[in-house]
Amino acid sequence: MARSAIPVGTEPGLSLPILDRIAPPPRREVVAARIDRHTHPGDVVVDLHARGGWVARTAIERHRRAISVESGPLARLVAEIVLRPPDLRHLDAAFQGIAGSARGKTSLRLALAEFYATRCATCDRAVVADDVVWHASPDGDSEALPKPTLKHYRCPACRDQVTGSDHREAPVDDDDRERALTARGAAEARRTLARRFPIPDGNRSLVDQILALHTERQLVGLAAILEQIEGDARGEPVEAALRLAFAHAVLPASRLATHPGRHAPLRIGGGRVRLPSAGKWQERSPWLSFEDGFRLVRSFVQRLEAATPGPRAATLAGAASSGGGASKESGGVPIASFLARIGDDIRSLADGPASAVVRLASPATWRAIGAEARQLAERPARPRLALVLCQPPPRRTAEAVAFEFHSTAWAVGRDAASSISIDTLLRSSGGPSWWSQAAALGRSLEAVEPLLQRDAKVVLLVEGDQPEALVAAALGGVAAGFRVVAAQLGDPDEHHAGVVELIPPGAVLPPAPRTRANVPLPAIPGGAGDPDVVPGPGLFAPPERYDARPFSATDSARAVTATAVDVLRARGEPAATTRLFGEIVVALDRGGHLRRLVEASAPGDVAHQDAASNQTAASKRDAADGTATQPDPVDRLVAIVRDELARPNRRRLVEVAPDRWWLADRGDRESAAAPLADRVEWAVYSLLSTSGSLSESAFLDRIGGLFQGHDRPDEALIRACLDSYRADGSNAERVTTTEDLLARTHEHGMLLAALADGGHRLGMRVWIASREQARRLGERRLGDSLGEAERRAHLAGIARGPVDALESVDCIWYVPGRATFLFEVEWTAMIGETVLRRHARIPADDEVVRFLIVPPERTALVRHKVERSPLLRDALAAGNWHVLKWNHLRDFLANEPLSLDGLEPYLGLDPPIERGEGQQLPLFAAER
Repeated sequence: MARSAIPVGTEPGLSLPILDRIAPPPRREVVAARIDRHTHPGDVVVDLHARGGWVARTAIERHRRAISVESGPLARLVAEIVLRPPDLRHLDAAFQGIAGSARGKTSLRLALAEFYATRCATCDRAVVADDVVWHASPDGDSEALPKPTLKHYRCPACRDQVTGSDHREAPVDDDDRERALTARGAAEARRTLARRFPIPDGNRSLVDQILALHTERQLVGLAAILEQIEGDARGEPVEAALRLAFAHAVLPASRLATHPGRHAPLRIGGGRVRLPSAGKWQERSPWLSFEDGFRLVRSFVQRLEAATPGPRAATLAGAASSGGGASKESGGVPIASFLARIGDDIRSLADGPASAVVRLASPATWRAIGAEARQLAERPARPRLALVLCQPPPRRTAEAVAFEFHSTAWAVGRDAASSISIDTLLRSSGGPSWWSQAAALGRSLEAVEPLLQRDAKVVLLVEGDQPEALVAAALGGVAAGFRVVAAQLGDPDEHHAGVVELIPPGAVLPPAPRTRANVPLPAIPGGAGDPDVVPGPGLFAPPERYDARPFSATDSARAVTATAVDVLRARGEPAATTRLFGEIVVALDRGGHLRRLVEASAPGDVAHQDAASNQTAASKRDAADGTATQPDPVDRLVAIVRDELARPNRRRLVEVAPDRWWLADRGDRESAAAPLADRVEWAVYSLLSTSGSLSESAFLDRIGGLFQGHDRPDEALIRACLDSYRADGSNAERVTTTEDLLARTHEHGMLLAALADGGHRLGMRVWIASREQARRLGERRLGDSLGEAERRAHLAGIARGPVDALESVDCIWYVPGRATFLFEVEWTAMIGETVLRRHARIPADDEVVRFLIVPPERTALVRHKVERSPLLRDALAAGNWHVLKWNHLRDFLANEPLSLDGLEPYLGLDPPIERGEGQQLPLFAAER
């Protein structure tokens, strides 16, 4: 099983709001970790469905090269800025040039301000309105155009009079109303802007509805700003920044702006714009909105400068050469700390100085990349594509499609907007199916596959915690001939996304066969290492090709159960569906079930799978017509897994808590490994006590290397163990521990001796575990604390249960025939073996009371383990367990006279004695 990283919760990477609404980019820390793990300097990293060039930028910062295929025109604009940040001075100059451009006899900024000229209601001086409030028609006609009622403005001349507020509100007058309802050049502006929207002729009314979101003077202003952005020749990064600033300005300058600084989402359905239900909206000057958008983009460019890690290097060696690098102008001021060199084709990554190739995703792009890849695959000198690191294609909702189409048409133009499918906006239908996402991913992987190294990796960062997203990513890779080697479903509680790891067609599945000298062996067609050979049905059946049999839901369900059992046995503790799902997907691929499902669902080449691209909507239409189509393969596989786990007559799995699965068969439970929580705790202590000092990131990476495959622990458990054992002076740069095994062993022996003495003082007989009796404490042994009769005691008469289990209990107080007190003294929080196995053999009895003695330093870790494990909670409750801390045990044993009645305030992880509460009812009322 391929190693899985321990996910570390981090803040999302830099981005722009307009892209976050369409396709949020991946976390930069996760991207950097994957690039460092799977590649070396000079390798090529491919982002097949990029969302602003972030993967490419991170790769170049680490001296790799990159191919970035952007998922949409807006993402392409962001990538232009991310990969080649514009100089802020050039950006400011371009903005000022637009503001000062000629507009009649004045500048553009002043001409647009004239549209909103008004007078102060207090001093009657000329001012410019910031916005005008419009209210709906009083007769309730939703189609009627609202009318202006209020204006907001600032009057610097009388700001200290009356209210003392800079921002004033006053009713509009007749001049304000006339300016709001008419604007010179509005008809021409409307015709010009309408040409930016590529909408079929049968839905031309949608263009009118989109433009009707703005007033006449807003349309004139927006058209004038666009004319200046597209009319002057500028550098591509500067122009991209201006277009993005304009894209951020359109919706705030529309009828969707229902509140100051906020606007409702754009919703389009059935070919019509759906307006918000608010009875008013605020008309904002398009120039002020453009200024706000420009400030947002300018701040983004500034953060890019600050986010560049390490040395201020441009790209690879020789970044200061022509065409790229951190150049300087007079005065020695750096233009940019990061500047990628964009190449024209993939070949330039090997033959030229290019550090990145940037494309816009489209069917033509994938055909071109596939043709380039096939040509370069025959050349000895070709770029080394070692890693495909990307998110699956965005599966956008109707609202996201409307937003992207609208923003793209306004900011980039008709040709760019035509690349966005708006079928979901023109008819009332469901969104894209998961299978359409899988098919799109398969096409992109198939295009780039000829250039991938045989040892290359494909890492898909899956958003959200939906199993469908994970299955779609896996099926997309399988459809292109790739194999799944690792899968992990996202966990919202741990704030990390899911991941699917693939290997190229023909690569040997891990673990690869090796010689005695540990040299990897090539795959033998039809034999060892052949990825097309899968296990046969039944226990003794020989291996067979994956296509020897058709897909079977029954066989897949059996594999689901077998995999879940294997995972639970390996973990040694219950697991949620989110933990099992990824391992089940890997096992289904190993058994050939995924490849059979793909071929049964969409036979033929991946490029011909468009017929199933909207299976969900088609199923609904067919149901209405009385016909039926085959279900979406993604939904079908998810249903198989869920139905098998929830099957009422299952015999090997049991749901011990909501969505928490455990082994139902006794033989499976007995063969299960020690609880993962305890193994992780011991690994944390061992690493801290032997490594001297590590940084927190290095520590997490080392722990991730110790637990692979089924044993992958969750981040919360690792951090709970780390917090329990780290020294008080530790920090993120240096993690140490003050725990000492010899000192803890001595403390453990002293507590057992004190327990033996306390039992005798209470008039009870005492037993100390056989393994502990030989331990020395100074000149004496622990066994010397027992009398001759106690050392020869017949434990079967003390309590019910096997003698070997009772002999292993650390300390026992007992009064034959009346009461038995079992004490387990732990210096760790590794209580799984003690509670779940040893004491599971000692039946619960009204006369048996059990105590778990733990150091106060382990309180939080014990609480965390109990909260995460339903087995521990049930066992502690059923076995009549009580938790007692080391320090409280010493305090209790120091009491004179010693009485069981005084034990109650010391019991629990949060005992009454620590809360300042008084004496409570005695625990052992029968003994008084």
